Amino acid sequence: MIYIYDGTFEGFLSAVFDIYSHKAVPTDIVSESGGIQMSFGAECFQTETAGGKADRLLAGMDGIGGEFSGNVIFAFLSYKPGREMMIYRYIVMGFKIRDKIFSKPDDDTVRKVRDMASQTGTEKMKWKGFLRFSVLENNLFYAEMSPKNNVLSLIMPHFTRRVRTKPFLIHDLTYRQVGIFDTKEWYVCSSEGLTLPKLHSDEAKYRYMWKLFYDTVSVEGRRNIKQRGQMMPERYQRHVTELQEQTFSDEFNRSAPPPVPGEAQILLTDGFIP
Repeated sequence: MIYIYDGTFEGFLSAVFDIYSHKAVPTDIVSESGGIQMSFGAECFQTETAGGKADRLLAGMDGIGGEFSGNVIFAFLSYKPGREMMIYRYIVMGFKIRDKIFSKPDDDTVRKVRDMASQTGTEKMKWKGFLRFSVLENNLFYAEMSPKNNVLSLIMPHFTRRVRTKPFLIHDLTYRQVGIFDTKEWYVCSSEGLTLPKLHSDEAKYRYMWKLFYDTVSVEGRRNIKQRGQMMPERYQRHVTELQEQTFSDEFNRSAPPPVPGEAQILLTDGFIP
């Protein structure tokens, strides 16, 4: 039996709940958009996403304690193909042996799920530090990211705490979704049909000052491009303002002295805030 869900975490938990209800071992668990490879004689079951089923399963996982539920959530947000069946086996194992699962780090299922969760957690932390915002014409803060793992929902709470009074939008180019904060609540939705206003007229000035600061404090003799690439892969670098050669609009005179903007720029990073 192949169980099909809608691609959401709630839908995945609903599918696992249905598997337990049917008392059947699944051949596979796949999302609607992930593509289905049918094997001879296999049947499909379309899972109906239901908050009640997902909540009951999540409450049961929370009862196992430790980092069990967190591992499931973070592993689900991994980019790894076939992660659903591995997480399903991890859940089955957790309900069977409870907290003894934490004493089995060398078990293949446990190790793979923890590795996926760890990679997602690491990328979450990096995007919290490497994300760079620009200001659009309507004073909306906007940032782009190209994550390997689906970490947008994990970093949104961090930036809503940092910028409580400013609306912002984070555009995930990999998973084609946007995280939106309207100063009251945040949510994630599809980026299909997204249209954005132009950059604010002062944005080039802000980028000039940030780039100037970065170039001024850097020590030429201590630059290590290879190590930087190891710590900050290219998918991060392409969105980091201070690493770009072209940070100015065509009408901005690069030879002019640094302008003084009317308002201070808030740079949403975990580092320097001018």
